[in-house]
Amino acid sequence: MNQREIDTLAQQLASQFSAMRQQQRRTSPGAVTTTTSATVAATATATVTTDVAEDTGSGSSIDNLTRQLGDLRELSVDTTTLDSSTAHPQESEGLTSPLVDPYATVPDPSIYEKEFADTYLRVNASVLRFEDLQLLDLACEQIPMERLYEEAEVMREDYPDDSVGDIVIRRLLHWFKNEYFTWVNEPPCASCQAKTVAVGTVAPTAQEMQDGAGVVEAYQCTQSCSTTTRFPRYGGMSTILFKTRRGRCGEWANCFTVFCRAIGYQARYVHDTTDHVWTEVWSQHKKRWIHCDACEAAYDQPLLYSTGWGKSLSYCVAFSGKLKGRSEEVVDVTRRYTIEYDTSVLKRRRSIRELVLAKFLHRMSESNLARLSLDPTELQAVRQRQGLEMDALLGRNGDTRAIETQDRESGSDEWTKARGERR
Repeated sequence: MNQREIDTLAQQLASQFSAMRQQQRRTSPGAVTTTTSATVAATATATVTTDVAEDTGSGSSIDNLTRQLGDLRELSVDTTTLDSSTAHPQESEGLTSPLVDPYATVPDPSIYEKEFADTYLRVNASVLRFEDLQLLDLACEQIPMERLYEEAEVMREDYPDDSVGDIVIRRLLHWFKNEYFTWVNEPPCASCQAKTVAVGTVAPTAQEMQDGAGVVEAYQCTQSCSTTTRFPRYGGMSTILFKTRRGRCGEWANCFTVFCRAIGYQARYVHDTTDHVWTEVWSQHKKRWIHCDACEAAYDQPLLYSTGWGKSLSYCVAFSGKLKGRSEEVVDVTRRYTIEYDTSVLKRRRSIRELVLAKFLHRMSESNLARLSLDPTELQAVRQRQGLEMDALLGRNGDTRAIETQDRESGSDEWTKARGERR
């Protein structure tokens, strides 16, 4: 439904509501209602259906109409109406204008949606730890910055559309994958270095918990020594990763994102509900977020997972920032990593209602920003970047993404196959 049809529907609903208010005043002079025609129009704009006129008979009470209109937002949503100008009206009205909440009529997650939504609270809290100054100092000590910049200068002709800063990230990816970090499927036996097989998980020790391990995988030696090898998994960034330098995508993305932040880049941690994570880095030169997967040394290949690996992505959410030591934004970036979003991807997104998720992430993002106490100039820069990203996510400037055919490199054949990914 286009904007003209939405406006027409809003006017029809407002007229019906006004007539019902007049009827109720005649029958119940002392009755008071706080629902307004503006609320009706806002609800009609947020959710679109043509069944309302049929469902709201003249004999319905105002409470019943209000309830029916509230139910509409449960049925279907068009999130494209919540673009950058709607979410952040101060861009067009001036920074001194009051911030209008586009989600005022949207409910919070239900008890059935809360567990899913709480996942993002935990990820957000984990990403905030990436800004520990000691952690960032340790990361800087690990990175051969002089070498990376020298390589970037030499390679400028190879990447004419990139700035030196962009090429530095390309070289950081290459160094990280090929020289710094190690992929681990089944760790070798701690006693004899023989092959091991997974036997489950065990509780972390006090030291492992202190180091940041959320869970410990156990592996049994396949040879006669029968030693059980422990493999702690560090779900949040930990200084111990600078010593072990090994793990799977979680550890890789944690460490690489911190490296990017440590050398002054705006960097995001992207959480994918189909069990993968990666990084996005803001290119000041290109004015957009660049996909970076340290596990694959992949730069600006956002369709790597959906068209390359054959993953059926549903929810990809980015947790961003290195601004005054705090995380800035929480953004649903699923559109960047998928094709046929409206016809295919939305059918897979059944864990939470769309507008409820949009409101939840918006509130979390605004809460992060509020803690920064930004001055007007800084806030305007953030809003402008948000507007640019919204335009990109909605394809307003076209789609230049390449259809990837690259299979997964990291991980064993058996492990990749078990995950349903092409290799």
